[in-house]
Amino acid sequence: MIGLLIGLASCSQKTDWKQKHNISFYHWKSNYNVDEEVREYTRDLECQKVYLHLFDVIKKDGVIMPTDELVPIDTNLLYADSVKFVPVVFITNEVFMNFDPAQMNELVYNVSSLINTIAFAGMKAENFSEVQIDCDWTQTTKENYFNFLTALGERMEKEISSTIRLHQVKDKDVMGVPPVKKGYLMCYATSDPRDGMNSNSILDMQLLKNYTANLQSYPLDLDFALPLFSWGIVTNHQGKIKLVNGISKADLDNEGFKKISDNRYKVLEDCFLNDLYINKDFTIEVEEITPELLVEAKKYLDDKVNKEYNIVYYHLSKGFLKRFSINDLN
Repeated sequence: MIGLLIGLASCSQKTDWKQKHNISFYHWKSNYNVDEEVREYTRDLECQKVYLHLFDVIKKDGVIMPTDELVPIDTNLLYADSVKFVPVVFITNEVFMNFDPAQMNELVYNVSSLINTIAFAGMKAENFSEVQIDCDWTQTTKENYFNFLTALGERMEKEISSTIRLHQVKDKDVMGVPPVKKGYLMCYATSDPRDGMNSNSILDMQLLKNYTANLQSYPLDLDFALPLFSWGIVTNHQGKIKLVNGISKADLDNEGFKKISDNRYKVLEDCFLNDLYINKDFTIEVEEITPELLVEAKKYLDDKVNKEYNIVYYHLSKGFLKRFSINDLN
């Protein structure tokens, strides 16, 4: 384990951003299929953990229920024995809106039971010491969400961690700080891709810097989630927008599309794009993370944090990994 080295000659000395961080990945697909190429990639990176998305919790017609549940599987078939797994559950903010505290025990029981059902079926007990909850809580739901985190930790007797959005760090006095030992700051989705700005809405460095200007004062140990993904912003004849995940410029460099600017394309004929049917003359704006942008983000974090931290990449996908070398991610 090679931590981020802090210069000893001066307390103000910046770190060497090229030092290696512990690397982990989110696995956020709807299935667990991992081919040998991905396994080899994670081995070469000395991947420490895989944060395995198990299911979502939503509120539908006033009823709180799980969705996108994954079937149990032997995780030993996916990665090396040295890789540890962290179950991840995404909970919509709506779950905690108009939430009756009398429902807390039931919610905690249901979530913990489903985690155990899925996770223990395929994870070794020693490989499962942390549970991560992903929720974009708000000022009005923070109390219910924070109480849920505490109750879940007490019931499961596991370390509970929480994802943190950039605005929740910037506005910590209003948004509160979750009662966990560790948070994972999501350094992506810095703006809305539908707002028409010319910046990269996945990761805009200036916005990242604005959100994290006072990062040192955040009273929680943080690791950092960085993006590897891309998407296409498809605009139809009426100006309506739809996101298509996983689209890169390379996907559109063919006779079916006309490049009209650095990252904008015109559709020349009706076609399917990642299972979405799109018509002729629609436009597609591609936003993606380049190795250069990723390096810039890591350099900024190293200078800003100036202490050892871990990186979790979102997310583990053969298509995304092809764009980055081992050195890019290290």
